[in-house]
Amino acid sequence: MQQLITQKRFVDAASTGEQLLQQNPRHSQARFLTAYAYQMSAQTEQAIRLYQGLIEDNPQLPEPRNNLAMIYLAQGDYDRASQLLVEALNTHSSYAIAYDNLSQVYKGIASEAYRRAVSESSEPSRYTHKIELTAITELETAPAQLPATESAPEPTLVNFANQETRLIESVKAWAQAWSDKDFAAYTGFYTPQYRAKFESHQQWLEQRRNRITRPGTINVEVSDIQIKWRSEDRAFIDFKQAFDSPRYSDRVKKRLGFNLIGSEWKITEERVLSVL
Repeated sequence: MQQLITQKRFVDAASTGEQLLQQNPRHSQARFLTAYAYQMSAQTEQAIRLYQGLIEDNPQLPEPRNNLAMIYLAQGDYDRASQLLVEALNTHSSYAIAYDNLSQVYKGIASEAYRRAVSESSEPSRYTHKIELTAITELETAPAQLPATESAPEPTLVNFANQETRLIESVKAWAQAWSDKDFAAYTGFYTPQYRAKFESHQQWLEQRRNRITRPGTINVEVSDIQIKWRSEDRAFIDFKQAFDSPRYSDRVKKRLGFNLIGSEWKITEERVLSVL
């Protein structure tokens, strides 16, 4: 069945899945893949039935909730979609795809709220923000559940927005410190272990000091900032960077990897994705 899905033969995959489920109706992987095949072949009622059954029987699995959220989002039910993604994160707090998807849903809700606020139309609210969520095609081993005495914090629109604002401001402040040739502020955005391609953090510091403190102005501008969540304490920030100095200029698309260390976001990765 997996091969049929890889070949995008979703109708055939769903049919094969139903045959497997007749032999073993409790097989989680077969139920999940059959639901996915139904989902991708626009047979949403069958998909919903199988996903809901999986959630009831395996409440610790995040994948069925993620994919079911996509169906409800397509139907315009943002509330149910976001709730499923929150539940997915509460079963597996480092689930990267669910974080990305929940962030996209929240952005859509915020976009529609703004549209309604500035519109004089009295027509019923209708979400118009185009959102594409990521589906999951593989059911991973169920993660260990938290002890009964603990509870995972529930992501909300407010704390997602706050963290994204902090990350965006960090990227802008990082670029400004670089432009100001403020070596201490610039290097302070990185973790104490950061070394890039060098053998040690100290070697990296020396290289950056030589570059930044050279005579002449530096101007670094960032734009088109996009956040890609990997977990509640890990995110990638993709953006366009324009660098100008007396000796060198370039335009690139760059990625910074941030980790939340204590209460501060620190850069743990930096690389050029493409030259513009």
